[in-house]
Amino acid sequence: MMKRIKDNMVFIVAIILLITLAGVGIYQHFNKETVKEDPKTEQEKQKSGQSSSAEEETVDEKNYRTAKLKLEHPYTESSEEQKQLVAESFDEAMKAISQASHLTEVKGTIENHLSMSQDGMIQTLAMAILVNDYKYQPSQLEVTKSENDDVVQFLIVLTKENEDNCYFIGNFNTTVNQIQLKAYVGGNIGATFG
Repeated sequence: MMKRIKDNMVFIVAIILLITLAGVGIYQHFNKETVKEDPKTEQEKQKSGQSSSAEEETVDEKNYRTAKLKLEHPYTESSEEQKQLVAESFDEAMKAISQASHLTEVKGTIENHLSMSQDGMIQTLAMAILVNDYKYQPSQLEVTKSENDDVVQFLIVLTKENEDNCYFIGNFNTTVNQIQLKAYVGGNIGATFG
């Protein structure tokens, strides 16, 4: 009997090795398919998550992003001193616009800090405030650096209840303390300039 087991031992070992290798191969084959499916599932989840977040962007957020990206250095901040100068100038400009009894009375002057702005942009800002009742939000004023040493850029927000926000951007010359309105984004103000 021992002789018989010794003669068949080579076959027994070979069969055990063959069964073991086959088992390992089958295990790896099924394990690879599972790993391949997981990244696809994760990517699909990420894509659907990204598309839903893009769909969730509001009109105000889109307009804000559009306006912000029109600035030369949108993700920089100017000094507090420069921001204060811009804020004071806008306070005076808004006061001058609010005191006007008609759109045609609003002109860019040294005193209201709008002398560097084109008349069409001044009229557009005045239309938003006087005709369409938008309100300037000084707390949301953003001032960023620009390519020039004596110029900073700004983004102001005008709000109105139940309407999209309106964003005006432009330059502010720190040497002469003058506002140059360049463009506006959003809002329902009925103007075509900018």
